[in-house]
Parts: sequence; structure tokens; C-alpha cells
Amino acid sequence: MEVIDFAPDDDSSFVSQVTEQVAKGAATKRGINVGDYVRLARAKWLVCSTDAVFAIKILIDPLIQPEMAQELGPEWAAQPEPFCELVASVDSDGNLGGAPDGYVPPAIPGVALGLIPIGSPSGGVVPDPEKPADYIVAFLDVLGFESMLRSVGLEELERRYRELLRNALAPQSEGRPWSRRVALVCGEPTPGLMWLPIQTAYFSDSLVLWVPYHPGHVGEFLGRCSRVFCAALQLGIPLRGAVSIGTAVMDRERGVYLGVPLVEAARLEGISNWVGVCLGASWKSETLRVPVPPDHIHIYDPPLKDGGRDLYSGLVLDWPRIWRELNLGSVVKTLDGLSASGLPEAIKARYAAAAEFAAYSEKHQDWFIPPGARRLTEGEMRRDQTARFKNEGRAGGSGVP
Repeated sequence: MEVIDFAPDDDSSFVSQVTEQVAKGAATKRGINVGDYVRLARAKWLVCSTDAVFAIKILIDPLIQPEMAQELGPEWAAQPEPFCELVASVDSDGNLGGAPDGYVPPAIPGVALGLIPIGSPSGGVVPDPEKPADYIVAFLDVLGFESMLRSVGLEELERRYRELLRNALAPQSEGRPWSRRVALVCGEPTPGLMWLPIQTAYFSDSLVLWVPYHPGHVGEFLGRCSRVFCAALQLGIPLRGAVSIGTAVMDRERGVYLGVPLVEAARLEGISNWVGVCLGASWKSETLRVPVPPDHIHIYDPPLKDGGRDLYSGLVLDWPRIWRELNLGSVVKTLDGLSASGLPEAIKARYAAAAEFAAYSEKHQDWFIPPGARRLTEGEMRRDQTARFKNEGRAGGSGVP
């Protein structure tokens, strides 16, 4: 990626957010060079001033973050240029965090206002990496690594792998410390943010993602795994993997990774005979009693090699849902294109199994929703929350998107 020439006084949040957007092709999609994009983003950033209440500032580019813009409403999704969102915390009773009596929210033209529930489900605590703790662990392996090496050569494979780490792995882990979550505000489900300390490691053709286990971390972690999977597939790098839960030592600084969930995930990945991600038998733990979000998984029977079926929970990651929500085009055409390059029939069968599952996912995407109901989007929940705030005259209701 091109080196970005930031100014000495650009704050770290601006640098981090713009770097991620440039890595996703923001400048190219706008038909300008990186320097002009940084200047455009900086101009939007500097007119957006935080205060003690609306203290979080997010730069949104509708061209590369359409889902974030759409959640704010149609008028923001239609914005032609990047814009900022100021975010305030709100408690379960709907009161703005730290707002004094008579507080008036900022009203800056072209700047959106948003609300997040206060806090993180885990309290922001990270276990001591040198000591055993409960983790959710995803083990993802590049499928057909040796075949790709022979077909495209070391230089091209290395380029793709760097793209995988930069554009698929990093934006879903350490480069993205905050995640969306749904919490209750005034007794209603409300989209918000939580801190999610996902960490990663990679070696040879394998990626590992992990996060401290907490019931509130499960859904977002699975969603991030789906996003990594989809981004890799877009790059022409198919993944096969497994997700497990349990006690482990995950010490990246010392390079020490030990524990039953790692063993289970690696073994389950090894017997999986498709392009996809299975959930290990540890998800059925009577000790942890893991809450499994139905909109991130499917009950499914994937092709597994002989032996080791006791490692499998009966659940698979519903990555095609994320592919559809991100409007990435036909996943079947993508899979067909990757499997049409003279690969052995056994490898082609793995792509065919993935295409079959993608069709199943789309056909049964509402399997967990009662008849006559539908799944609310986060944007709809946000707009409902805004209406309640305005109707009840609460602090912060005016101008909140």
C-alpha cells in the first residue's frame, strides 16, 4: 500500500481510521490520489468537534462503509463525501452519560450524532496471556496452499498473502477495537458499541483469531470470522477452518499457544472437506453454556472426512449471510471462478460443497424467525430509538440520527 503522508499534528484516531479506509481503496474509488483523500478526510475531521458528552468521533466514507452510513438513515447513505459521526454514551434508562442539566447536543452541519450503550460486556478486562483462561479460538487454513504456490508462483502468492493479512485479517482484529452490539435502552433493543479485544497470529498458511470468552463476545466474534472469510474469498484465497471454545494459554509475545480448543479446532479443520468453517464440539459445553446467536450459524451437515466426527458440534458458520449483507455479488460465480483453473476433482468438490451451502444459507436465512415476523436491521433499531428520545424529550434527543 502507498505510504500515507500524515501531518505531525494528526491525532492517532484520525490516522488509524484513514489508514484503514485507504487500505480498502477509498482514494481509488473516488478517483483521487491518496494525498488528496487524506486532505479531504482531514477537512471533514477538523470541523467535527467532540465535547465531554459526545466524546467519540468516527470518520465514515459511504463508498467503502455503506453499512455504517445506512444505519444512520437514507440521508447519510446518500452523502457523496466522507463525514463524521459524534457518538455519546447512554445508560439503560436512556440518559446521556455525563450530560449536565440543560445540556444541548452539538449541531454541526454535515455531522451525524449517535448513541451507544455504556460499557463493554467483559468490562474491558484482558486475561494475563501467560496464564490459562477461557477463549474463543478460530483456526483458519488457506485451502490448496501448495497448489496455489505451483499455479501462481511464490511472488504472486506472497502478494496475495500480504493482502489477506492487511485487508482481511487486520481490519477485523487489532485494527478494529470497537464493535457493534445490541443492548437494551429503555427496555428496547438498541444498536451500540462494545470493546472487543480480538487478537491474531499467522504462520505459513494458517491464521488464528482469539478473544477472551464472554457470552457478549460470541456473536461479534463469529461475525468477524465471517468477514475475514469473505474478504479472503474476494482476494481469491479460499479458507477452511473451525472455531472452538475452552481454556488455553494464548501468549502472542512469547509465541506460546496451548490448549484443548486449539487442538480441537486444528483437528476439525483438518477433516473438513469443503470451503467453510465448522464449530467444534466444545460449543456444546455444559460448563460454559455458550449462547449461540442463530443469525451467525446454521445447523448443517458439511462434508467431513472419515473419523473425528465427534469433534463437530453440528453447527457451521453462516459466512454467506455476511457476503449477501455486504453486497459482494454472486458467491457462486466467485467459487466457480476459483475452481475452474484445472484443479484436481477432489479440490473442485470442496468449492461445490461451499456453493451448495451458500444456496442453503440464502434459502433458509430466516430459519430462526417466527412466522409473520422479520429481522430488524440495526438502522431500524437506531431510528426507533431516536424517535423515542425525541418523543420523551430526553437529553440528547434533538438531532440524534
